[in-house]
Amino acid sequence: MSFSIRRAVSGDAEDFVSVHLQSWRESYAHVLGEEVFRRREADRTAAVEHRRAALAEQAADPAIRNWLAHAEDGRLLGFASAGPARDADVDVPLELWSIYVLAEAYGTGVGQALLEHAVDTDPAYVWVLEDNARAQAFYRRNGFAADGTSKNLPAVWAGTGMAEIRMVRR
Repeated sequence: MSFSIRRAVSGDAEDFVSVHLQSWRESYAHVLGEEVFRRREADRTAAVEHRRAALAEQAADPAIRNWLAHAEDGRLLGFASAGPARDADVDVPLELWSIYVLAEAYGTGVGQALLEHAVDTDPAYVWVLEDNARAQAFYRRNGFAADGTSKNLPAVWAGTGMAEIRMVRR
């Protein structure tokens, strides 16, 4: 699969939200249930506006890295965002805030390219779902290891009972 990577701009907000929801549906529909996705779809307009504002604000900050991967036909295949660490109890300065790739692009190098653009080979950490063996294996191949820290999934997915673990690359 041929694809290209480019920096995100505020006009990409709708694509960010669509890929986020679709990738979660592809990976976790069996765990989360349809009600979670109905609720997230109902909040789509607010999510797009929030993402648009964040992308516009982040564009002026060189420490924040937002990247998109597009197929040759222009379809968005995935995105990655990274920036300053938000956790005070970890000794690396960079956090991979998010990386989402649609299932159709698994195994094509899209995820690897997004990771390299977002954090390069820098020391970094990422929060990954505890039951996402595929993602954990991807991060391990890229030098990340679980550091023993975990937390419940953020409130936006409240009620799911899902936990995240932190993986760190020093």
